[in-house]
Amino acid sequence: MSKFRASVIAIALAAMFFIPISAIPKAEKLPEEKPPVSEAPDSEKEEGEKAETPEIPEGSFRIFDLSTEEVSEVSFSDYVKGAIASEMGADFEFEALVAQGIAAFSCGLYQQKIHFAADYDFSAAPEQKLGYMTEEKAKEIYGENFEEKWAVISAAAEKALQYVLVYEGEPALSVYHAVSNGMTESSENAWGGAVPYLVSVESPGDKLYSGYETEVCISLEKALETLNKNGAGLSGKNPEEWFKGAVLTPAGYVDRITIGAATFSGEKIRSIFGLRSSCFEVEFSEGEFVFKVRGYGHGVGLSQVGANYMAKEGASFEEILLHYYPGTEIAEYKEQE
Repeated sequence: MSKFRASVIAIALAAMFFIPISAIPKAEKLPEEKPPVSEAPDSEKEEGEKAETPEIPEGSFRIFDLSTEEVSEVSFSDYVKGAIASEMGADFEFEALVAQGIAAFSCGLYQQKIHFAADYDFSAAPEQKLGYMTEEKAKEIYGENFEEKWAVISAAAEKALQYVLVYEGEPALSVYHAVSNGMTESSENAWGGAVPYLVSVESPGDKLYSGYETEVCISLEKALETLNKNGAGLSGKNPEEWFKGAVLTPAGYVDRITIGAATFSGEKIRSIFGLRSSCFEVEFSEGEFVFKVRGYGHGVGLSQVGANYMAKEGASFEEILLHYYPGTEIAEYKEQE
């Protein structure tokens, strides 16, 4: 087994949860780009000429519903539509929606192959809009605007399903997140497993997003309780020193920090204090800690806000995907016989 394959398998289970479970911030209202249309309506085409309709690939994913704890067979088409709807929504740029669809489809195919002997391919919570949502849930959310919004999502999914992102001929582990800190994080720094195409790249559009920076305030008492539950062994003295000395990754996320008797990863601090990302700074003032956080999500792979910015600047879905997953290729999807 190659070193690459071993490292990929090692982080597959972690990545499976990072994608669907990551909470995505509500998108800003962005100008809506309609999907491209054929050069002329059918009525204007020459006699005998018909508009080409892409063939939707058959097949399904086995998805474990975290709410019901049941496994459902979800068609590729329904999953990719639902993933686009839950992860971005219809108001993102069309090319960004297609890129999101391809990333979700490719990652699903990757996990399906890795988990072929398991009871399911990956997890999601469609009722909570985590990972994907059903068409029924979309109707509930969009209300009277459903037909218009779902038409955009369906067009993006239809286009996305014609392609798969590959590395060395195999579906890529194309993970994604909401907003980076301006640089995406490598899988090696985030999860300990190096993947050649999950490396740090620039994502400058993220810094322009209104939800780029957030603050979380934690009282001294709550912070002390939480840290000690996780092995810090603090007495409560000198709280202004607790979060000093954090070691950062090259992309600017917290790699690790020693607090008392325990050394925490940045992702662990993010988890126990409910931060949006592991890119944070901490100040202590007037009896509380103020976490200043940049970005939203684990930071690995495609940034959804960054992808939307690129699309607004004129980038195609191909350019978006090859930027966030360097070294990969985009291939036409062909079902295995």
